[in-house]
Amino acid sequence: MSFTLIRGFYSINHIVDSFLISSNFLGGPSSKTMISMTGGTTTIQPVFSINPSQTSTGLTGSEHYKIERIVALVMLAIIPGSFVFNSVFMNYLLAVSIAIHAHWGMDAVLIDYCPRKALPLANIIRYVLTTIAFVGLCYFNYNDMGLIKALKTLWTMY
Repeated sequence: MSFTLIRGFYSINHIVDSFLISSNFLGGPSSKTMISMTGGTTTIQPVFSINPSQTSTGLTGSEHYKIERIVALVMLAIIPGSFVFNSVFMNYLLAVSIAIHAHWGMDAVLIDYCPRKALPLANIIRYVLTTIAFVGLCYFNYNDMGLIKALKTLWTMY
């Protein structure tokens, strides 16, 4: 007698009808779908429609990941450095890094949680929101006091 039967664990085929286990049921934005293996068991296997080693920007996944990590680490220096060296350059550098970081973060959220059919529209909305945020930050830097001085002013209010 196997351990799974002794402890009361059953495979998903015993609990859920195999009709429900399909790529339509799990049709999320990830590139994984359910496929039947030999022997009647069902497992999750990746199915790629494009070359999985390259992203839409032409970078490999590991290169894109390294760039994301470098930007995140550089932001650890940019944020406190911008308060120490308050200048126009640091205001715009902070605006660019915030916009890029938010854009990549939203990409990860959309890939994990957005349905596959809605992903193209969600990506368009993501690009529009990133552009609006970046233009707004640049407008605030150019026509008003700038991000750093605004944050310093907010903190002096408490």
